[in-house]
Amino acid sequence: MSIISVKNIRKSFKDGVQVLNGISFDVEEGEVLGIIGPSGSGKSTILRCISQLEKIDDGTISICGENIVVDGKYAEKKVLQKAALKSGFVFQNFNLFPHMSVLQNVCDAQIHVLKTPKDEAEKIARELLQKVGLADKEKSYPCELSGGQQQRVSIARSLAMKPKVLFFDEPTSALDPELTGEILAVIRQLAEEKMTMIVVTHEMAFARDLSDRLIFMADGQIVEQGNPKDLITNPRTERLQNFLKRFREVPGIS
Repeated sequence: MSIISVKNIRKSFKDGVQVLNGISFDVEEGEVLGIIGPSGSGKSTILRCISQLEKIDDGTISICGENIVVDGKYAEKKVLQKAALKSGFVFQNFNLFPHMSVLQNVCDAQIHVLKTPKDEAEKIARELLQKVGLADKEKSYPCELSGGQQQRVSIARSLAMKPKVLFFDEPTSALDPELTGEILAVIRQLAEEKMTMIVVTHEMAFARDLSDRLIFMADGQIVEQGNPKDLITNPRTERLQNFLKRFREVPGIS
């Protein structure tokens, strides 16, 4: 079953620059789709469009078989709200509430959006904090955590909403290199549990080894897609070949 389906997505910004030009792909249940490409290629924008943080100009998007936009026309508010709850978004810069503790950050949307009783929300939050290795940080505030710890709280917060699919927008880009591994380990664990995910990343080895399928975007279009190891080790287009040259230090990338 396709959890996500996008067909011929097009979007331009107010300055007239077309950031998405006919993007189409499906994501099956339990699949991990990796998206790579240079800055400005539209990688993050496609995630924001699927999650309704940005509006498209034309095209069709469905989540779990429910159309949220068809040929550029959006569904009614109830349909959009229901669809929004089926996806979780992990941002580059964590987006935690600074005035709330770790436990409160993970509980807040459960209580106010899902209407989960507080005791149950706290139980779920503690289980997820244990899952991401932060059981001892529930009383801490974001300012007391490292970047890697904050990002793990952000992942726990998204998981607390029981989404059908998780979007990761370059989840390690704001981290020092030594903190990247702890985030990649959590995402790898989720992949082993067959969580459906779309991961925009600049970590080429991670994209190659974790993704079930890989998309390379440039200039608002999908240039290549397919088996991650094939794309990384044997790119067909000159555009992808040139892009990968900056990652020659990564084993397996020539």
